[in-house]
Amino acid sequence: MGYSTAMLSRRAALVFGIADLLTAAVISLGVFVALPSRWWPVDSAAAALTALQVAAGAGLVAGTTWAERAARVASAVALALGLFLVTVLAVTASWLSGVYRPVGTGGAIILALVAIMVLPYLVVLPAVQLVWLRPSSRAGG
Repeated sequence: MGYSTAMLSRRAALVFGIADLLTAAVISLGVFVALPSRWWPVDSAAAALTALQVAAGAGLVAGTTWAERAARVASAVALALGLFLVTVLAVTASWLSGVYRPVGTGGAIILALVAIMVLPYLVVLPAVQLVWLRPSSRAGG
């Protein structure tokens, strides 16, 4: 609802476009500025996801014909990476807490806080965007 059968409403496209651009900025700052060391799997995943989010966001804001498809791809990749990251953080936090007891609890708290910060950008927003952008929701039904 709230959008035509041909395309996302202009308001929804702007909201999702700006959210995608904000997510790209948060990922870039979080990985390339806040992380103290470099590791190629994290850096390459962050760079690829940032590029996808920028493309989707710019396309949605500009109202291009390919924007919805790009947004669905970016959201699917973000959701997959977000769920993977939250799972890894939760497992690592529980392992730290279990193995290192009081000392590990401090590290586990930090990892839990990072997981909480990741959830809105890499799990909730992509899930909402995928539901909103699903093609069947705008089919003549």
